[in-house]
Amino acid sequence: MAMPNLNDMMSQLKQAGEKMQDVQKQLEKITAEGEAGGGMVKAVVNGKQKLLSVKIDPEIMDDPEMVQDLVVAAVNSALEKVLKLAQEEMNRAAGGMLGNTDFLKNLNFGQ
Repeated sequence: MAMPNLNDMMSQLKQAGEKMQDVQKQLEKITAEGEAGGGMVKAVVNGKQKLLSVKIDPEIMDDPEMVQDLVVAAVNSALEKVLKLAQEEMNRAAGGMLGNTDFLKNLNFGQ
């Protein structure tokens, strides 16, 4: 039985680390918009699950409870969308090695 080449293994690990750094940078650039209340509230998040913006239709500002509920719904919608985009980016970077698993959910992303 042949021993694996340690240099090859180290090179592959280095390449994987570089790919992961690239993916982290890409995740900051990926954005998704979620909306609620027929578009009365819109939220934008990035692939690092940071909330970037919230837009609220001024016509609904007289009902604070409804606004709060719609903001939560819009943000959750955006997070669900960006999670799917981030998973696609991770799979692309891994060359399909991750398969169709919920890789980011296993790391507690999107939960």
